[in-house]
Amino acid sequence: MTPLETFQSRKIHFQSLVEHFQKQYNQWAVFRAFLFAITALVGYFCYELYDFAYTLLVLIIGIALFLFSVTKHLKVKYLRDKNKELIALNEDEIQRLSNQFNRTETGEAFVEDKHFYANDLDIFGNQSLYKLLNRTHTFGGAKMLADWILHPAQTNEILNRQKAIQELSAKIDWRQDLEASAMLIEEVAEPTDKLLAWNNAPANQTIKKSLFQIARYLPYLTIPVAIAWIVGFVPAYIVLVLFMAHGMILKQIFEEVSIALEQTNRIAGAMKAYAAVSELIVAENFQEEKLNDLKHKISEASPAIKALEDILNKLANRSNPFFAFVVGVPTLWDIQYFIKLENWKQAHRDNLPIWLAVIAEFEVLNSFSGYHFANPTFINPTIVTGGVTLKAKDLGHPMIKASKRIANDIELIGEGKTIIITGSNMSGKSTFQRTVAINVVLALAGGVVCAESFECSCLQVFTSMRSNDSLEEGTSSFYAELKRLKQLIDEVATTDTNKASILYFLDEILKGTNSKDRHEGARALMLQLHKTSASGFISTHDVELGDEFDEQDFVKNYSFSSEVVNDDLVFDYKLREGVCHSFNASQLMKRIGIEM
Repeated sequence: MTPLETFQSRKIHFQSLVEHFQKQYNQWAVFRAFLFAITALVGYFCYELYDFAYTLLVLIIGIALFLFSVTKHLKVKYLRDKNKELIALNEDEIQRLSNQFNRTETGEAFVEDKHFYANDLDIFGNQSLYKLLNRTHTFGGAKMLADWILHPAQTNEILNRQKAIQELSAKIDWRQDLEASAMLIEEVAEPTDKLLAWNNAPANQTIKKSLFQIARYLPYLTIPVAIAWIVGFVPAYIVLVLFMAHGMILKQIFEEVSIALEQTNRIAGAMKAYAAVSELIVAENFQEEKLNDLKHKISEASPAIKALEDILNKLANRSNPFFAFVVGVPTLWDIQYFIKLENWKQAHRDNLPIWLAVIAEFEVLNSFSGYHFANPTFINPTIVTGGVTLKAKDLGHPMIKASKRIANDIELIGEGKTIIITGSNMSGKSTFQRTVAINVVLALAGGVVCAESFECSCLQVFTSMRSNDSLEEGTSSFYAELKRLKQLIDEVATTDTNKASILYFLDEILKGTNSKDRHEGARALMLQLHKTSASGFISTHDVELGDEFDEQDFVKNYSFSSEVVNDDLVFDYKLREGVCHSFNASQLMKRIGIEM
């Protein structure tokens, strides 16, 4: 079954489940309304025909059944909503296969100023690598995904990621279950930093007040006394006095508790989804060491987050006036669970950031695994150590549809080497450089690459491909390019032996100046870079530059070309060895009406 067929089949399956759970949801809604009416009616007749004790008993039973029905109703709602998310994510996967994206997140919030390659390679944006990969739904996951594709990993980490991604790729049921649960976090949660801000806030001093300590234990006296009154052992005025004491306590500390609990309302909706995600991780059996290490870090999270979810759900009942009066006042409900909430925070505040980071990393691994599953012909690159190595066969651009993708072979071995690419306009020079660069970025993030075979060392990609005027800074596109080249020169001049070698991609180098200065400048830069550990690609229309270095062992010439067939320009986008000596500018100018 192809990826498309798989996603379409799953979408149909989840649509049937949504219909099933919607029917159950409607049935529970009717049952809740019926239960409320019956409880009120029976309670009224008991009050009219018998004494208050029977009425209270009916109310207690009715409330218990009502709470049970609410729990079941919420469970069915969760399952319905989760299956809706599963439909949405399979629709999203279907769209991705044709490089169309339903999601709006572009990742541009994570752009780093003067980054080595993000702008030139469309790492972020509406049609970007980030959008192609992104299957994250928490802020932590989204940021970590950006970090992975902005910063190359070390060899061991890359290999561990590859193994983890390979294993998860086959677990489509588990992966989509994880993603659907995380999608519910995205729907209901404030950003992760809100949750961490609540977690890191100082301990609330209110719970140390003597009034709070009295309130904590007073219900243990009040409730037995109330039961004793119901069965006739205690006079009513004693119960009345105790309930008045409850009311006075609530009046004294209501404002303080309400302010504190209002902060928790922002995170309450997310905790059920966080608990579901952590449960999925802990329950799954993994083979790879990296996955099991992450699982171990979050092993304690599931019961702890479940406990927090339970506390927050219990606190949410306070918004129901009927519950607040019948249960909240006798038990001092708000205070009991406010204390539990503060105790939870003190017990787990150091672990919560770790748990959220693990969830984020599983989201990122799922993003790369989903990308791998959707592109079964893509391969895991071979990562080698030391120096500069780049070898690829049938290398294509992952953002170009397979039906239009043209693959090429390339090899660049050794430090201080340069590949010069010449060619006619629109022949594919820039696209080829982006193809090589973006596959290196994917490889060093741990992802699969669009090639039949691919081998590279740990490298630092650097690009200078788009140089734009800046009115704000008062710079021309030519000066912007010079500033970019200075950044490259400064970077390769550093002597840090722990840093990866630079792999540069310079497109239409020094295009903003005259032919003589362009030639001399490019020549000088190439000789300067040759003395460093950096290697890379330079595209140019300056064929003399290619001819001049054609006999040098540190330079290799490649080219793209076009031909005229029946007055039409034809491009095959195939890379060939040697300098290009056939150009098409005159033909292009004729086509727009310039008389040549």
